[in-house]
Amino acid sequence: MNRGYTLLWRKTWANPLLRQPGKKFSRLEAWLHLTNILATGIDDPDTGLNRGEFRVSIRRLAGLWNWSPTAAFRFLRLLEENCMISRVKHKEEHLAEQEAEHFTICNYGTYNPERNSKRNTDRNAQRNTIKEGLKEGINQKTHTCPAAQDASVSPNILIEIYRQHNQALPEVKALTSERLKKCRSRINQAVRDGCLEPYLADFTAAVKKAQQTPFLRGEGARGWRASFDWFVANNLNIYAVIEGNYDGPAAGPNNGSGGSHANGGEYFDCDPGETSSRRTRQGDPIYCPRQ
Repeated sequence: MNRGYTLLWRKTWANPLLRQPGKKFSRLEAWLHLTNILATGIDDPDTGLNRGEFRVSIRRLAGLWNWSPTAAFRFLRLLEENCMISRVKHKEEHLAEQEAEHFTICNYGTYNPERNSKRNTDRNAQRNTIKEGLKEGINQKTHTCPAAQDASVSPNILIEIYRQHNQALPEVKALTSERLKKCRSRINQAVRDGCLEPYLADFTAAVKKAQQTPFLRGEGARGWRASFDWFVANNLNIYAVIEGNYDGPAAGPNNGSGGSHANGGEYFDCDPGETSSRRTRQGDPIYCPRQ
Protein backbone atom coordinates (compact mmCIF):
# COMPACT_ATOMS: atom_id res chain seq x y z
CA MET A 1 0.00 0.00 0.00
CA ASN A 2 1.51 3.29 -1.10
CA ARG A 3 -1.39 5.54 -0.15
CA GLY A 4 -2.68 6.97 3.12
CA TYR A 5 -1.03 8.62 6.12
CA THR A 6 0.16 7.78 9.59
CA LEU A 7 0.70 10.36 12.34
CA LEU A 8 4.22 10.74 13.72
CA TRP A 9 4.21 11.94 17.33
CA ARG A 10 6.80 14.62 17.97
CA LYS A 11 7.75 13.08 21.32
CA THR A 12 9.03 10.06 19.39
CA TRP A 13 12.25 12.00 18.90
CA ALA A 14 12.80 12.13 22.68
CA ASN A 15 11.91 8.48 23.36
CA PRO A 16 14.92 6.95 25.22
CA LEU A 17 14.30 3.57 23.53
CA LEU A 18 14.59 5.08 20.05
CA ARG A 19 17.06 7.86 20.62
CA GLN A 20 20.65 7.04 19.68
CA PRO A 21 22.97 9.87 20.77
CA GLY A 22 25.76 10.48 18.29
CA LYS A 23 24.07 8.50 15.52
CA LYS A 24 24.34 9.97 12.04
CA PHE A 25 20.91 10.74 10.58
CA SER A 26 19.81 9.16 7.34
CA ARG A 27 18.24 11.38 4.67
CA LEU A 28 14.81 10.13 5.69
CA GLU A 29 15.42 10.98 9.35
CA ALA A 30 16.73 14.40 8.38
CA TRP A 31 13.62 15.11 6.29
CA LEU A 32 11.27 13.97 9.08
CA HIS A 33 13.21 16.13 11.53
CA LEU A 34 12.63 19.15 9.32
CA THR A 35 8.90 18.53 8.89
CA ASN A 36 8.10 17.33 12.42
CA ILE A 37 10.45 19.21 14.73
CA LEU A 38 11.92 22.31 13.09
CA ALA A 39 8.91 23.43 11.05
CA THR A 40 6.40 25.32 13.17
CA GLY A 41 2.88 23.90 13.26
CA ILE A 42 1.18 27.26 13.83
CA ASP A 43 1.68 30.90 12.90
CA ASP A 44 3.99 32.29 15.58
CA PRO A 45 4.10 36.11 15.82
CA ASP A 46 6.89 35.93 18.43
CA THR A 47 9.36 34.38 15.99
CA GLY A 48 7.86 35.77 12.79
CA LEU A 49 7.45 32.25 11.39
CA ASN A 50 4.31 31.10 9.63
CA ARG A 51 2.95 27.58 9.69
CA GLY A 52 5.32 25.17 7.94
CA GLU A 53 8.33 27.51 8.10
CA PHE A 54 11.63 27.08 9.91
CA ARG A 55 14.76 29.14 10.40
CA VAL A 56 18.03 27.34 11.03
CA SER A 57 21.73 27.68 10.34
CA ILE A 58 23.78 25.10 8.46
CA ARG A 59 26.05 24.72 11.46
CA ARG A 60 23.11 23.87 13.75
CA LEU A 61 21.69 21.35 11.27
CA ALA A 62 25.05 19.64 11.00
CA GLY A 63 25.19 19.34 14.80
CA LEU A 64 21.63 18.00 15.08
CA TRP A 65 22.11 15.39 12.35
CA ASN A 66 25.77 14.55 13.05
CA TRP A 67 26.62 15.53 9.49
CA SER A 68 29.35 17.73 8.16
CA PRO A 69 28.29 21.32 7.36
CA THR A 70 28.95 20.59 3.68
CA ALA A 71 26.62 17.58 3.70
CA ALA A 72 23.87 19.56 5.44
CA PHE A 73 24.27 22.41 2.92
CA ARG A 74 24.07 20.05 -0.06
CA PHE A 75 21.00 18.26 1.33
CA LEU A 76 19.11 21.53 1.74
CA ARG A 77 20.00 22.53 -1.80
CA LEU A 78 18.85 19.12 -3.07
CA LEU A 79 15.50 19.54 -1.29
CA GLU A 80 15.20 23.02 -2.76
CA GLU A 81 15.95 21.82 -6.27
CA ASN A 82 13.26 19.13 -5.98
CA CYS A 83 10.66 21.62 -4.68
CA MET A 84 10.41 19.97 -1.25
CA ILE A 85 11.39 23.20 0.50
CA SER A 86 11.62 26.77 -0.69
CA ARG A 87 13.66 29.69 0.57
CA VAL A 88 11.99 32.66 2.26
CA LYS A 89 13.68 36.04 1.94
CA HIS A 90 14.78 37.73 5.16
CA LYS A 91 12.52 40.51 6.32
CA GLU A 92 14.01 43.80 7.36
CA GLU A 93 13.18 43.23 11.03
CA HIS A 94 15.18 39.99 10.96
CA LEU A 95 18.36 41.23 9.34
CA ALA A 96 20.35 40.25 12.43
CA GLU A 97 19.34 36.62 11.89
CA GLN A 98 20.64 36.26 8.35
CA GLU A 99 23.12 33.62 9.48
CA ALA A 100 20.10 31.35 10.01
CA GLU A 101 18.46 30.58 6.67
CA HIS A 102 14.68 30.81 6.41
CA PHE A 103 12.74 28.07 4.59
CA THR A 104 9.18 26.82 4.20
CA ILE A 105 8.11 23.21 3.70
CA CYS A 106 6.34 22.86 0.36
CA ASN A 107 2.88 21.25 0.68
CA TYR A 108 3.20 21.35 4.46
CA GLY A 109 -0.58 21.11 4.80
CA THR A 110 -0.40 17.67 3.19
CA TYR A 111 2.08 16.35 5.77
CA ASN A 112 0.48 18.12 8.71
CA PRO A 113 -3.16 19.10 8.00
CA GLU A 114 -4.70 21.76 10.22
CA ARG A 115 -6.92 20.55 13.01
CA ASN A 116 -10.41 21.97 13.49
CA SER A 117 -10.54 25.58 14.65
CA LYS A 118 -12.04 24.76 18.07
CA ARG A 119 -9.21 22.41 18.96
CA ASN A 120 -6.64 24.94 17.76
CA THR A 121 -8.28 27.60 19.91
CA ASP A 122 -8.28 25.34 22.97
CA ARG A 123 -4.64 24.39 22.51
CA ASN A 124 -3.57 28.01 22.03
CA ALA A 125 -5.48 28.98 25.19
CA GLN A 126 -3.69 26.20 27.02
CA ARG A 127 -0.30 27.43 25.80
CA ASN A 128 -1.16 30.95 26.92
CA THR A 129 -2.03 29.67 30.40
CA ILE A 130 1.32 27.93 30.63
CA LYS A 131 3.17 31.04 29.40
CA GLU A 132 1.39 33.14 32.02
CA GLY A 133 2.51 30.65 34.65
CA LEU A 134 6.09 30.96 33.45
CA LYS A 135 5.92 34.75 33.67
CA GLU A 136 4.37 34.53 37.13
CA GLY A 137 7.29 32.38 38.23
CA ILE A 138 9.70 35.12 37.14
CA ASN A 139 7.92 37.67 39.32
CA GLN A 140 7.44 35.49 42.39
CA LYS A 141 10.88 33.86 42.65
CA THR A 142 9.65 32.05 45.76
CA HIS A 143 9.78 28.40 46.76
CA THR A 144 11.80 27.51 43.69
CA CYS A 145 14.87 25.35 43.47
CA PRO A 146 17.88 26.43 41.35
CA ALA A 147 16.79 24.38 38.33
CA ALA A 148 13.26 25.77 38.48
CA GLN A 149 14.64 29.30 38.78
CA ASP A 150 16.65 28.70 35.64
CA ALA A 151 13.40 27.80 33.90
CA SER A 152 11.72 30.89 35.43
CA VAL A 153 8.81 28.85 36.74
CA SER A 154 7.59 27.97 40.22
CA PRO A 155 6.62 24.37 41.04
CA ASN A 156 3.31 25.85 42.26
CA ILE A 157 2.19 25.87 38.63
CA LEU A 158 1.46 22.12 38.80
CA ILE A 159 -1.04 22.63 41.60
CA GLU A 160 -2.58 25.60 39.80
CA ILE A 161 -3.07 23.48 36.66
CA TYR A 162 -4.60 20.67 38.71
CA ARG A 163 -6.98 23.00 40.56
CA GLN A 164 -8.00 24.76 37.35
CA HIS A 165 -9.04 21.57 35.53
CA ASN A 166 -10.08 19.26 38.39
CA GLN A 167 -13.78 18.46 38.65
CA ALA A 168 -14.05 14.84 39.78
CA LEU A 169 -10.79 14.05 41.59
CA PRO A 170 -9.66 14.76 45.18
CA GLU A 171 -9.08 18.44 45.93
CA VAL A 172 -5.72 19.87 46.93
CA LYS A 173 -6.06 21.88 50.12
CA ALA A 174 -2.43 22.88 50.67
CA LEU A 175 1.03 22.66 49.15
CA THR A 176 2.81 20.59 51.78
CA SER A 177 6.58 20.22 51.92
CA GLU A 178 6.33 16.70 50.51
CA ARG A 179 4.19 17.86 47.59
CA LEU A 180 6.52 20.78 46.97
CA LYS A 181 9.46 18.38 46.85
CA LYS A 182 7.73 16.19 44.27
CA CYS A 183 6.70 19.21 42.18
CA ARG A 184 10.28 20.43 42.21
CA SER A 185 11.48 17.01 41.06
CA ARG A 186 9.05 16.97 38.13
CA ILE A 187 9.94 20.54 37.08
CA ASN A 188 13.68 19.91 37.46
CA GLN A 189 13.50 16.78 35.30
CA ALA A 190 11.60 18.64 32.59
CA VAL A 191 14.21 21.42 32.68
CA ARG A 192 17.05 18.90 32.36
CA ASP A 193 15.31 17.25 29.42
CA GLY A 194 14.80 20.64 27.77
CA CYS A 195 11.04 20.14 27.46
CA LEU A 196 9.47 22.14 30.30
CA GLU A 197 6.65 23.65 28.24
CA PRO A 198 5.68 20.31 26.60
CA TYR A 199 5.70 18.67 30.04
CA LEU A 200 3.33 21.29 31.45
CA ALA A 201 1.06 20.83 28.43
CA ASP A 202 1.09 17.03 28.93
CA PHE A 203 0.39 17.44 32.66
CA THR A 204 -2.62 19.59 31.78
CA ALA A 205 -3.86 17.06 29.21
CA ALA A 206 -3.51 14.19 31.71
CA VAL A 207 -5.51 15.99 34.41
CA LYS A 208 -8.25 16.88 31.91
CA LYS A 209 -8.43 13.33 30.52
CA ALA A 210 -8.58 11.82 34.02
CA GLN A 211 -11.87 13.63 34.55
CA GLN A 212 -13.39 11.47 31.78
CA THR A 213 -11.74 8.16 32.78
CA PRO A 214 -14.06 5.98 34.96
CA PHE A 215 -11.29 4.07 36.74
CA LEU A 216 -9.37 7.24 37.65
CA ARG A 217 -12.59 8.91 38.83
CA GLY A 218 -13.09 6.22 41.46
CA GLU A 219 -15.54 3.94 39.68
CA GLY A 220 -13.37 0.86 40.18
CA ALA A 221 -14.10 -1.96 42.64
CA ARG A 222 -12.33 -0.23 45.55
CA GLY A 223 -13.23 3.32 44.64
CA TRP A 224 -9.61 4.46 44.28
CA ARG A 225 -9.26 7.90 42.67
CA ALA A 226 -6.24 9.49 41.03
CA SER A 227 -5.02 12.35 43.24
CA PHE A 228 -2.61 15.21 42.71
CA ASP A 229 0.04 13.26 44.65
CA TRP A 230 -0.34 10.38 42.17
CA PHE A 231 0.12 12.69 39.18
CA VAL A 232 3.41 14.11 40.55
CA ALA A 233 4.66 10.85 42.11
CA ASN A 234 6.85 10.13 39.06
CA ASN A 235 7.39 11.09 35.42
CA LEU A 236 5.36 8.17 34.02
CA ASN A 237 1.84 8.43 35.45
CA ILE A 238 0.70 11.38 33.33
CA TYR A 239 1.86 9.66 30.15
CA ALA A 240 0.08 6.45 31.17
CA VAL A 241 -3.13 8.50 31.31
CA ILE A 242 -2.49 10.25 27.98
CA GLU A 243 -1.57 7.02 26.21
CA GLY A 244 -4.81 5.36 27.34
CA ASN A 245 -3.49 2.80 29.83
CA TYR A 246 -6.50 3.47 32.07
CA ASP A 247 -9.13 3.78 29.36
CA GLY A 248 -12.13 1.50 29.24
CA PRO A 249 -14.87 0.66 31.75
CA ALA A 250 -14.01 0.47 35.44
CA ALA A 251 -13.56 -3.00 36.94
CA GLY A 252 -16.42 -4.78 38.65
CA PRO A 253 -16.65 -7.83 40.93
CA ASN A 254 -15.10 -10.97 39.53
CA ASN A 255 -15.66 -13.53 42.31
CA GLY A 256 -11.96 -13.64 43.08
CA SER A 257 -11.10 -15.50 39.93
CA GLY A 258 -9.10 -12.68 38.33
CA GLY A 259 -9.58 -11.69 34.76
CA SER A 260 -8.33 -9.70 31.83
CA HIS A 261 -9.22 -6.48 30.06
CA ALA A 262 -9.38 -5.50 26.42
CA ASN A 263 -6.61 -2.94 26.96
CA GLY A 264 -4.20 -5.52 28.35
CA GLY A 265 -4.68 -5.02 32.11
CA GLU A 266 -5.53 -7.42 34.89
CA TYR A 267 -7.62 -7.37 38.06
CA PHE A 268 -5.33 -6.95 41.06
CA ASP A 269 -5.80 -5.86 44.66
CA CYS A 270 -3.50 -2.87 44.33
CA ASP A 271 -3.53 0.80 43.51
CA PRO A 272 -2.02 1.89 40.19
CA GLY A 273 1.74 2.21 40.45
CA GLU A 274 2.11 -0.57 43.03
CA THR A 275 3.60 -3.96 42.25
CA SER A 276 1.47 -6.11 44.58
CA SER A 277 -0.71 -8.74 42.94
CA ARG A 278 -2.64 -9.89 46.04
CA ARG A 279 -6.42 -10.13 45.81
CA THR A 280 -8.98 -8.88 48.30
CA ARG A 281 -10.29 -11.22 50.95
CA GLN A 282 -13.81 -10.72 49.59
CA GLY A 283 -12.65 -11.83 46.17
CA ASP A 284 -13.34 -8.40 44.65
CA PRO A 285 -10.24 -7.43 42.66
CA ILE A 286 -9.75 -4.07 40.95
CA TYR A 287 -8.44 -3.24 37.52
CA CYS A 288 -4.77 -2.27 37.32
CA PRO A 289 -3.58 -1.46 33.77
CA ARG A 290 -0.18 -2.79 32.90
CA GLN A 291 2.49 -0.11 32.86
